[in-house]
Amino acid sequence: MTLHEPLLRAPDARARIRFAVLPLLLATTAVTACGRIPGNFEILQNQVPQPGCLISADEGNAYRGQGILDLQLVRPGATSAYYIFPLVKNNMPGSTGGGPDANEVDVHSFAVDIGPSPQGTMPAQVQSLFDTLNSAPGSNDYALLHYSLPWAVTIASGGGTAATLVGGFPVDLASRVLTTGAIGVSPQSLLLNVQVRVFGTTNTQDIESDPFDYPLYVCAGCLIGNLLPCPFASAGNTGNECNVAQDNTVDCCTLNDQLICPPLVGSQ
Repeated sequence: MTLHEPLLRAPDARARIRFAVLPLLLATTAVTACGRIPGNFEILQNQVPQPGCLISADEGNAYRGQGILDLQLVRPGATSAYYIFPLVKNNMPGSTGGGPDANEVDVHSFAVDIGPSPQGTMPAQVQSLFDTLNSAPGSNDYALLHYSLPWAVTIASGGGTAATLVGGFPVDLASRVLTTGAIGVSPQSLLLNVQVRVFGTTNTQDIESDPFDYPLYVCAGCLIGNLLPCPFASAGNTGNECNVAQDNTVDCCTLNDQLICPPLVGSQ
């Protein structure tokens, strides 16, 4: 199993976490088989960010069952074109008798695999791109679809949870998909499956979560709401709390042929 240095350490498995945009270190996924008993260690859901990009570790938080990525809104300097916020849960039996928690999980990484969805059909140009990227395992191109990301958090047994962050779609991949010319305004242009797994250790074993499959629709311009010259008189649709290119409608304005989302308002 490939180990990574932690990207960000969560101070408490049940704490709400505010995520800054941090560099995401991509590496080709090279993971050997780890211990996995279905249901013991799992990703419950993709949390919906709260105001200020606050991610809750509460199971009752709103969650998103599928996502939308707007390639036209991806910022070149972003660390990911799309983010997933997995709520990770440790269902292994809790400690008894007041001793150490033998089933506590120290998370060290995520693995992400991007591919076609069984519920969708891939445009020929995108299929050709994916075939090319998949043809050279171990290469940087291959790592656009299959990669690991470091993370560090300790999750107590007996139902402990942790809020986490995963870059679910590399910016370079978004650029290459857009360049194919096959993606239109409709979210139905492309449907992909993003599979996420979590890896960690207990006192006695390496452990792997159940795979979490996340449907991701891809478009070019479908999340743009109102489009007017800058500035707007007042704020309207301000987009997703963590990333303007995903999930939520955002108003945009144009200034010197540049698209600004969310828009400048008033005297900005």
